[in-house]
Amino acid sequence: MPRLVLEVIKSPGPILRSKHELREGVYIVGRAPTVDIVIVDPYVSRRHAKIYFENGKWWIEDLGSTNGTLLNNDYIPKGEKRELHDGDVITLGQTRLKVVLKE
Repeated sequence: MPRLVLEVIKSPGPILRSKHELREGVYIVGRAPTVDIVIVDPYVSRRHAKIYFENGKWWIEDLGSTNGTLLNNDYIPKGEKRELHDGDVITLGQTRLKVVLKE
């Protein structure tokens, strides 16, 4: 089963977890305590982005966040998805996450 690991490489605030290991499914990332992956960053929206596994690939989609989502410094427009690859860097607010894909 393919897994995706998100490693926090930069954070403006306290790091709740330095790594998040994801298995097939849908994960909401944001500042709200009720999301799947909580990011403590005032520039991250409560429900900022969605990371999910579909058709054998991992994807990220911005959920209409206030400050946007970047993948390798490229802006992801609301409602558009981008495929994730090993070594990619996701930027949410002032937080940066490195993508590590594992089998």
